[in-house]
Amino acid sequence: MIRIKHFSFLLIAIFTLTLSSCGGGGGGGDDTPVLTAEEQRLLDLVGTTGVTYAASSITFNGAAATGFDNYTLTLRGTASSKTYSTTDGDPVFKATGSWAFNGTNINQILIDGNSSNTFAISAFNASAGTFTLTVNFVASGGVAAGTASTNGTYVFNLVKQ
Repeated sequence: MIRIKHFSFLLIAIFTLTLSSCGGGGGGGDDTPVLTAEEQRLLDLVGTTGVTYAASSITFNGAAATGFDNYTLTLRGTASSKTYSTTDGDPVFKATGSWAFNGTNINQILIDGNSSNTFAISAFNASAGTFTLTVNFVASGGVAAGTASTNGTYVFNLVKQ
C-alpha cells in the first residue's frame, strides 16, 4: 500500500512538472510572429489601412520645386499589392498607381514598375512618421514623357498626416 502511495505521488509530480513546463499559454511568452525587414518597413510606411504624407519641402535640382503646392502621397499595401495616390504629384507621379520595393532593397521603391526612376528612401523615422524620397527623375520614364525640363533630382521631405 505504501508503494502505491509513493508511486501515485511520483506520477502526480511528473504530470505537474510536465504541464508547468509545456509553455501552453499564460506563461508570459510572446507568440507574436517576428516580422521580416520588408514586412516591418511595409507596416511602418503604410500602417494597416494606408498612410497619407504631406510634403514639408520639395526641391528640384537643389532649389525649391514649383507646382507641388498641395502635394500629398498616400501609400497603401500588403505583401502582394501596393498602391499609391497623389495630389499635385505631376510630373513625377500619376494620380494613382502601384509601387513596390526594388527587389529585396527596402530602401528603394519603384513607382508603376518603372526602373528608370528609382526612389531612394532616406532619413526614415517610423516613430515620427517622416522620411525623404529622392529620385534622379528622367521624364522619358515617367508620366511627363517628352518633357525634358522635368529631368533632374527631386527630393520630397514627407511628414505623416
